Amino acid sequence: MDENTNWSEFINRTLDMQPRWMIKKALELFGDFTGHAVELGCGSGIDAIKLAESGWTVYAVDSTPDGFENIAAKLPLEKLENIECEQVNFEDMIIPEADLIYSIFSVPFCRPDCFDEFWDKIVNAIRPGGRFAGNLFGVKDEWAYMTDATFITKERFDELFKEFEIEHYREQYSEGPSVLVPTKLWHLFDVVARKK
Repeated sequence: MDENTNWSEFINRTLDMQPRWMIKKALELFGDFTGHAVELGCGSGIDAIKLAESGWTVYAVDSTPDGFENIAAKLPLEKLENIECEQVNFEDMIIPEADLIYSIFSVPFCRPDCFDEFWDKIVNAIRPGGRFAGNLFGVKDEWAYMTDATFITKERFDELFKEFEIEHYREQYSEGPSVLVPTKLWHLFDVVARKK
């Protein structure tokens, strides 16, 4: 995978996936509460759909609009009214205030020279008691050669989440499949964290 990655193909291959375990975990922690969610890098929209179906209002963004039609096709009209989709690059976006910011395999694709500013936007957008749910790439990941993506150490992870209470944490370092390649070496930090 590199800067020439075919994101349209990635989205096409995930159109009929089930919602990921991470979004289910976040919703479980919120209990009966429903609020405003921002999904950074919504892809085919499978998790944005889950949020909208669960009663959340959703602002779903991606650098390519290819998944937006999937969202429109799979949500009933009354739920579709609660979701807004926008094509935008992370470096250029204004993140609205939210109770949940959710990002799977997307925030790491913010360029290193923009990452700190972007992360500050994320933290500032989350309301007290709100959550971040998602993952970040570790420095041992097979894709760490990519110059347009951000890879972090555990020490850096701890620094990024200093304003949060960690509710779920898992560091993965293992070989496994990716949507676009049969297998790769993953180094991931999976996290659900509540802002203090």
